[in-house]
Amino acid sequence: MRYGDLIQFEPIESVIQLLDANRPDEAKKLVATYVISDDMAERIAKQMIPQLSFDESVDHKGVLVVGNYGTGKSHLMSVLSLIAEDTAYVPMIRHPKVAKAAEAIAGKFKVHRVEISSQMPLRDIITQELELFLESQGVNFNFPPADKVVNNKAAFEKMMAAFDEVHPNQGLLLVVDEFLEYLRSRKDHDLVLDLSFLREIGEVTKHLRFRFVAGVQEAIFDSSRFQHVADSLRRVSERFTQVLLARQDVSFVVAERLLKKSADQQDKIRNYLTPFSKFYSNMNERMDEYVRLFPVHPDYINTFDQLVFTEKRGALVTLRDQIQDVLEDTVPTDHPGLIGFDKFWETVTTNSVLRSDPNIGPVLAVAEVLTERVQKAFTRPAYKAMAARVIKGLSVHRLTTGGDIYVPVGPTAEELRDTLCLYQPGIEDMGGEPSDDLLTAVQTTLREIVKTVNGQFISKAPDTEQYYLDLKKDVDYDAQIEKRAEALSDDALDRAYYNALMQLMECTDEHAYVTGYKIWQHQIEWQDHRVERNGYLFLGAPNDRPTAQPERDFYIYFIQPFEPPRFRDESKVDEVFFRLKGLDEAIKRHLAFYAAAQELASTASGAAKAIYLDKAKDALRDMSKWLQDKQMSAFEVTYQGKTKTLQEWAKGVSIRDKLRLGPDERANFRDIVNVTSGLALGTHFGDLAPEYPTFSVLVTEANRKQLITNTLKALAGGTRTKDAIAILDALEMLDGDRIEPTRSKYAQEVVNRLQAKGHGQVLNRSELISGPTDVEYFAPVRFRLEPDLLVAVLGGLVYSGDIVLAITGDKIDSGKISLLAERSLDELQQLKHVEAPKEINVAVLRSLFELLGLPSGLAQMATQGKDEPVKELLDAVAKQGATGAYRRYRPAKPPQFLGPVTTARGRAARLAHAAGSTQGVPGEAVALQHHRQAQEPAHHPGRHRHPEKKPRGFGYGRKTARPGRRTRCHGSLSLPGRDGANNRPSLGTTGPDRSQGDTRSARR
Repeated sequence: MRYGDLIQFEPIESVIQLLDANRPDEAKKLVATYVISDDMAERIAKQMIPQLSFDESVDHKGVLVVGNYGTGKSHLMSVLSLIAEDTAYVPMIRHPKVAKAAEAIAGKFKVHRVEISSQMPLRDIITQELELFLESQGVNFNFPPADKVVNNKAAFEKMMAAFDEVHPNQGLLLVVDEFLEYLRSRKDHDLVLDLSFLREIGEVTKHLRFRFVAGVQEAIFDSSRFQHVADSLRRVSERFTQVLLARQDVSFVVAERLLKKSADQQDKIRNYLTPFSKFYSNMNERMDEYVRLFPVHPDYINTFDQLVFTEKRGALVTLRDQIQDVLEDTVPTDHPGLIGFDKFWETVTTNSVLRSDPNIGPVLAVAEVLTERVQKAFTRPAYKAMAARVIKGLSVHRLTTGGDIYVPVGPTAEELRDTLCLYQPGIEDMGGEPSDDLLTAVQTTLREIVKTVNGQFISKAPDTEQYYLDLKKDVDYDAQIEKRAEALSDDALDRAYYNALMQLMECTDEHAYVTGYKIWQHQIEWQDHRVERNGYLFLGAPNDRPTAQPERDFYIYFIQPFEPPRFRDESKVDEVFFRLKGLDEAIKRHLAFYAAAQELASTASGAAKAIYLDKAKDALRDMSKWLQDKQMSAFEVTYQGKTKTLQEWAKGVSIRDKLRLGPDERANFRDIVNVTSGLALGTHFGDLAPEYPTFSVLVTEANRKQLITNTLKALAGGTRTKDAIAILDALEMLDGDRIEPTRSKYAQEVVNRLQAKGHGQVLNRSELISGPTDVEYFAPVRFRLEPDLLVAVLGGLVYSGDIVLAITGDKIDSGKISLLAERSLDELQQLKHVEAPKEINVAVLRSLFELLGLPSGLAQMATQGKDEPVKELLDAVAKQGATGAYRRYRPAKPPQFLGPVTTARGRAARLAHAAGSTQGVPGEAVALQHHRQAQEPAHHPGRHRHPEKKPRGFGYGRKTARPGRRTRCHGSLSLPGRDGANNRPSLGTTGPDRSQGDTRSARR
C-alpha cells in the first residue's frame, strides 16, 4: 500500500501573492480554495470583518494580519479584499459563518492592493499608490508634500471627501503585503517617521470609510527587533488590531488541502496505526488527530511553529514537498510510517540560506560532527538508525528555544519517543510493557551517542532528564561575531559609534531631551565669565534641530562618520560640528565587532546572550579608549565654516588650566569636547549677553541654586559665605564689606523700570522677565540675566529698602527680609511684581523733630534725601538719651544702617527707623531693633500707674501691644506701636484712620 493510496493530495501554490487577486481567473481560484477552520472563522467573523465594516458602533482601527511565511496570510488578505470588492465571491466561501459575516462588507469597497519592496518613506509609498489608484477610479486628488502639512489626517479627510463625490456610499480599502520586510529595512529616524504615519492611518479609519490591512510575519508590537522604537510602536498599537494565524489554522489547512481523506481511507489509516499505539503515551487518545494528519505527525506542526529561522518558506510549503516525496513510497509495516519533525533537518542541511544563519550554523556544525561520529564509530549498530533520527530531532529542537541555542533545555527520552514516533524493530518481542521497552531502547541509544562522542556536544540535565545539544564546548564566539561584522551596514556602524559617544559624553537614552532622538540638553562653560551656558548635544545633523525646543545658546553636533546625512552647514554662530575623520583599521574593527556582538545578543538569550554582551562591552571599552587616546588628532571641529582638528583648536591654550585639573588628574573625552566648544563659542556668548556678570567661582547648573540660596540667606541676616560674596560681587552689589545695591547696574535697571512706571504703580514679573519657559531672561539683549540671579538682585534692593517684592501670599520688604531665606528659590523666581516702599508719614516725623528741639522743616529736607537732618536728629537723640533705654543699648558706633546713604529712598528709610517705623528700612536695622526689643526689661504692673507721671528721656516702646491700639513709649513722645496682628510697623501706613491717630498721638 502506497502513501498516495491513503490520501487525496492536493498541491498548493508555493507562494500566493496578494497581487494575484487582481486577475479574475486567479481571483475565483483563491476564494474557492481557501479553507477555514472553526477557530479561524471565529476570528474572521468577530474580529476582522467588523473592523472593515461601516458599523458605527465599532471602534474602527487598522488591521495587521500576523502569520509566518506559508501560513496563508496573503491568501486570507486576498480573499477578504475580493469579497469587499464584489458580492459575487460570497457564495464561494467554504465556511458558512464567514460567508454570513462577509455580507456586511461584500461589494462595499473599492480595493487597492500593494506589495512594498521600496526604500521610499512610507508616506510617499502610500500617497503615491493612492493617487494612482484614485485616478484610475475617476477621482482627481493629490496629497500635499510632506513638508507642507502639520498632520496627515486632514489630507485623508479631503481625499475621502473627493472619493465620496464620485463613489458615494462606497469605502476605500488599502491592502499592503510584505510590510514587515519593509519596516526591517528602515533606519532608526526613518522608522520613527514611518511609524508616526502608520499611527495616523490607524486613526483616520475611526471616522472615515477608509480601511487599511497589512500582512506581517510576526507581531511587531511585541518584537525585540523594534525595541529601539518601542515608544513609537506603543502609540501605533493603540490604533491597530492584530489577527493572528495560529498553529491550529495551519493544521486545518494541511488536513483539508494537502491530506484530505475519504472515510474509507481514514479507516485504513486507523487500522494501520492502532497496533503501534501501545508503544506511545497518547497515540490512542489522539488517534483521530493522527488519522486526520497522516502521514504527518501531529507534533510536527507544533514544533515547526517554534522554529527560529530566516528562510522564506513556511510549514505548508515544506510539508507539501515532503509529502510529494513519499506519495509513491510503500507504507512500512515494521514501524509507524509517520513524518516527524526530525525530517525538517534535511531541509536545513540542503538549504544554503539556512546554513548561513548564525543561529543555525553552530547547530549544523555540531550535528554534522555527531552524525559523522555515529556513522563511523557507533558501538551499537542495531540502534544506528534510531540514533540518526535522535540527532536530527535534537538538532531541530535546538532551534525551537526562542533564538537562544545555548539554553540548557531539551526533550526527555520519553518525549523523543512520542514526538518522533521512534521505533526499534523487535521491541515487541521483549515481553515487558511495550511503551517501557521502547523507552529503554531510546535511553540506551542516547547513552551510546554520548559515549561515542566522548561526552561532547550532548548534555543531560540531571534534575529533569532532558537531553540537548550543548554547543558551548565547540563554539567560537569571536568567529561568529566577525562573520556577522562582515555583513554590517554603514548605519549599524554609525549606531555603534554613537553608543560609544553616549558613554563618553555621559548620555543615556532615558535622559534624552526628545523621545526617539539622540538629543540631550547640555552645558558648557563660558570661560571668560566662569558660568555654564545651556544648549543641546546632537548625535546627528542639524536636520533634527527644529525638534529641540525651546531654542538655547548653542548646538553641538557629532556627525555620522560612515553614512553622514545630507544637510547644509549655514555657518550659524551657535553651531559646532564634530566629525571623526581619522578612522584607522583599529577603530573600524572595534566598531564592527561591537555592532555585530550587539546584533547577535539581541537575538540570543541566556548564556549566549551574556557572552555576546560581554564581548560587546569589551569592544565598547576598546572603542572608548581609542577615541580618548586619538581624540585630539582624529576629530575635526567646524565652527562658522572654519575646520580644524581638536589639537589645532587648542593650540596656545592649556586644556588642563581651563579645566582646573590637579597634577594627577586627566582630562576626559567629555571635558575636551566642552572646553573646545567653549573656546569656539566664547565670542558668540559675549554677543548674546554683552554685560553678563563675571563670577569669581564657577557657576554650574549643579551648584547655582545653592550659591544663590546662600546669597539670599546672607541678605536676610545670615552668614556671608564665600559663595554669597562671590555672587554679590559679580552682581556689583558690594562696596567693600558693605552691601550697596545702588552700585549695581542690574539693580539700577530694576529701579529705573520701576520709576518709569510712575507713582503708585507696580512692575509685574512679565515686565522684568521675558522668554519661553526654561529660557527666561531679565534684559535679554543687554544682560541676559537668568531669573535666579535676578532674584538675588531684587533681594539686594529689598535689603536696601528700595523695593518691596511681592510673591504669592506675601510681600517682602526690609521688615520681612527673613522671608528671603525662608521661601524657596523656585517660589521667589515666580514673583508677582515689584513695588516701591510706601511713603513716610511726614507729620509724625515733623513732630519728632519739634520734640527734640529741632526745626520742623528739617523733616521735609530729610524726606528729600538730605544727609544733614539725619545727622542732627541722631545727635539730638543721643543727648536726650543720656538717661533711659537708648543710653543703655546705644552701640559703640552708629550701626551701618544709620551711616551715610546714597539714595533719597535710603535716607528716608533710615529716618523712618529713627522715628520708629520699619517700612522701607534696611534689613540689618530691623534685625537690630528686634534684638533691642528682646532685651528690654519687662513692664511691671503698677509702675507709671498714673498717666500724668511720665518718665523723662527718650526710649523704645513696649515689646508688645494689643492689636489695634496705640502704645505709649517710655518718654514724653507717644509713638504708634507695631500691629500685633501682622507684626507690621504702623508709622509708615498712610490710611486715613491710622495716619490721623498717629499724628494725634505724636502731638500729645
